Amino acid sequence: MRILLIDDHTLFREALLHVLRQFDSTAVVIEAATAREAIRLAAHYHDLDLILLDLNLPGLNGLCALPELHELRPTVPLIILSASEDALNVRQALAAGAMGYIPKSSSSREMITALRLALAGEVYVPRALLAALEALATASSQATAVVEEKEAGGLTPRQLEVLRLMGQGLSNKAICKRLNVAEGTVKLHVAAVLRALSAGNRTQAVIEATRRGLIPAVDREKAQSGFRAVEMGSHGRRAGVTAPAVLG
Repeated sequence: MRILLIDDHTLFREALLHVLRQFDSTAVVIEAATAREAIRLAAHYHDLDLILLDLNLPGLNGLCALPELHELRPTVPLIILSASEDALNVRQALAAGAMGYIPKSSSSREMITALRLALAGEVYVPRALLAALEALATASSQATAVVEEKEAGGLTPRQLEVLRLMGQGLSNKAICKRLNVAEGTVKLHVAAVLRALSAGNRTQAVIEATRRGLIPAVDREKAQSGFRAVEMGSHGRRAGVTAPAVLG
């Protein structure tokens, strides 16, 4: 087995050699102290079986070198060895093609387990870092949801869906059937849409939403006929029909 070990600390490389000998007593370890040297060695050696890469390297850092190393040897498992336990670094490394992430605080047993998994085609991340990755992913998705909501004029995905159906001229009752929700829920969404768009009624809301690009331009005649039907129904109820009133 031929292993390319990239780390700028000689003492750490010497210590790691002992762990690698435990892993495979016949392993040939090629050492590099910089990313540039590692890239040169990766291009030269065509029979590499494993690449171990530190992130904090002088000059070109490990994260920047990783894509080039992966491109040079796409079939060779590449594992990050780093003192950093930042979940963002872990995510960036895995996204760039790393098959594992081993903190330098790991035991030799954990490191050997990680090497075996990577050589078997599996990805290794310590349990503690997996929890941090999940927390980071949750925070990122929440931030994305906030951005999307702002881009949608402050409307939630469900309110935007109701707005689109309003743009098609559907009544509250028709919307609740389409979305399979209670009519009272639809009324709350419609009211929220009107407030968010500073609109006095459905027609104004759809016109404003179209202006902002929140919904596509509609067939005005079709939409208007729907709005007129809703309004006529509302007038009829005022005359004594007992069905619930429609907002807007």
